[in-house]
Amino acid sequence: MSIRSPRYIPLPGLGRLPLGLILFAPFCLAIAEETVKVGLPSIEVTAAKTQLDPFEIPEFVSVLDRAAIEREQPTNLGDLLRDLPNVAIGGGPRGQGQTLTIRGLSDERILFLVDGVRQNFVRGHNARVFIEPDLIGRVELLRGPASALWGSGALGGVVALETLDAADLLREGQTLGGRIKLGYQDANHQWLTNAGVYGATADGQFDYLLDIAYRDADDVRLGDGTDLSHSAFERVSGLAKGTWNPDGINSFGLSFMAFDQDGAIPSNPQIASTEDTLVDNDTRQQNLRFSYDREDAEDPYLRPSLLLYHNRTEMEERRLSDGRKDETRLETIGADLHNSMRLGDPSRVAHVLTYGADVYRDTVEGERNGQTRDSYPDGETSVFGLYLQDEIGIGERWTLVPGLRWDSFRSEADSDALDSNEDSALSAKLGLNVAVTDWLSFQAAYNQSFRAPSATELFVSGTHFTCGRGCANLFVPNPNLDPEKARNKEIGLRLRDRDLFTPGDEGRFQARAFRNDVTDFIDQIVIFSMRPVEGNSGMGGITGYRNVRDAKLEGFELEAGYETPRWWAGVAYAQTRGEDDATGEPLSSVHPDTWTLEAGLRFPAQGLRLGWTGRFVDAQDEVPNDGTPSDSYEVHDIRLTWQPGQRLAGLTLELGVDNLLDEDYQPYLASLKSPGRNIKAAVSYRF
Repeated sequence: MSIRSPRYIPLPGLGRLPLGLILFAPFCLAIAEETVKVGLPSIEVTAAKTQLDPFEIPEFVSVLDRAAIEREQPTNLGDLLRDLPNVAIGGGPRGQGQTLTIRGLSDERILFLVDGVRQNFVRGHNARVFIEPDLIGRVELLRGPASALWGSGALGGVVALETLDAADLLREGQTLGGRIKLGYQDANHQWLTNAGVYGATADGQFDYLLDIAYRDADDVRLGDGTDLSHSAFERVSGLAKGTWNPDGINSFGLSFMAFDQDGAIPSNPQIASTEDTLVDNDTRQQNLRFSYDREDAEDPYLRPSLLLYHNRTEMEERRLSDGRKDETRLETIGADLHNSMRLGDPSRVAHVLTYGADVYRDTVEGERNGQTRDSYPDGETSVFGLYLQDEIGIGERWTLVPGLRWDSFRSEADSDALDSNEDSALSAKLGLNVAVTDWLSFQAAYNQSFRAPSATELFVSGTHFTCGRGCANLFVPNPNLDPEKARNKEIGLRLRDRDLFTPGDEGRFQARAFRNDVTDFIDQIVIFSMRPVEGNSGMGGITGYRNVRDAKLEGFELEAGYETPRWWAGVAYAQTRGEDDATGEPLSSVHPDTWTLEAGLRFPAQGLRLGWTGRFVDAQDEVPNDGTPSDSYEVHDIRLTWQPGQRLAGLTLELGVDNLLDEDYQPYLASLKSPGRNIKAAVSYRF
């Protein structure tokens, strides 16, 4: 079945735009011309380590709250992030293989955080983080390099996930509560069952939450009407969390989160299955976290924060054809200690100095049938970093945010035959926000970032693939890899106004342009040869990781929206272009231009909310010589939320349809088609 192309209208100088967007454009332009008043209270922005309003900081951060998460009824993290500008979800419908790309930089070049804790799992063709979306209370996505705050890994951006707290669920005056939830999705006959209990003491000194979720799904139906074989799964997830604040100043937190998913899938979950590639996959992830925070209104100079954590990810695969058993493990132990000082006029936050240190150690292990697995070598990486960020208020309108971080890192394999890899890196940032008026502000930012090579990239060896009798392509280790580096420049503007026409209205508009220069890209190079080459005395050639190229990525994003008590509407557009500096060829990781439109109605008296989202994805023709172009497509989703209020207090009904028109499409760089029409329903009750 061919992929249907959306209806477009050609405009001089703008290319082809979706017809729906043309009809919506006058409304969007009206938003941009109106005045905006900045007024949201300061909140903690985890991804940027600041307490400024996300609309005022130099970085471009998107925030999804708990209500948005519940409306989406997501199965995986990708379901939540897919509508954000310059964010692309790849890898296909199987959750174990979903990947993320931000501004043309792919999954391993993005830093994932859960409650401020690094998630460092990396394994080819697999997802980076495993989490039940129904346990997430908030999502932040920061675009662009962020090593000045977070160290290695944040070349493309930061995805910060905050799990649910008791405060997210307790009603005013409530000290004990619970929730139950039942959900169903028809594209893969998926059932979700969730139950939790939460509470707080009457004096507010202690709160707690216990929650468990179970999902069971069959093979998913694709847009062409076929089922994606071996995409069924079974999942159990849980979260236990408590916070103790004995004196209103010192706060102690402890949490434990677990994830366990089973399913018979291909060893590479991003491709169609064949009998010889099927494995019984069991993926487990555990996160243990302890935190301490001090917040005293009378002491602006001593506001320390301590974070201790231990993460463990295990993946066990038993090949169905012959019983071969592969085990992959990553364990991370780390700590982060920093202090923030509020300086200047106590009547307003004019100067905030944050300084700290963090350290972590990754230990990786791989086994095959109980023996060392060279293709996932045993090794250890240790990182120590010192960082400083200064938020400086200059007058009434200017905010300057410089930052600096130094990291030292070392990786070594268990094998004495391989040299260790050690290096250091200095990362800097400089951000500026200028509030020209109460409704208009401009931003400019410069950020440096780096990614230290992983133990797998440094020390991988063994057989990559066989090619007949006496023929095998071999992995060749390269312990001399240099870290990847990025230097990003961007400028932007924001407008916002409250109560524009009637009380409760809010109009928003923001646009940003960026250029990111990345050097020493680490690529996997496959050299196939039927004669001996260095590293392989037989036939088949070699595979290894090398620093092979420099690249330039540039583009822009814009968002506009308007909210009233009765209705809302919005539009977002994202474009990224990337090329290899040496050859001028386009980068294969850059996804096509995308428009996202949304609109909806609210009926407060009835507790109803009805919304529509449309994604209009252009064709991707700018690909390398050996790349595969993709076709354009459009996908429409609808959502209905009903909260009856006093009549049935605590009851919520969520209905939705993904891919309403049953579009048959295959995203760029995907080997698999996407799911077809998916009718979703969930009913929850809080008591």
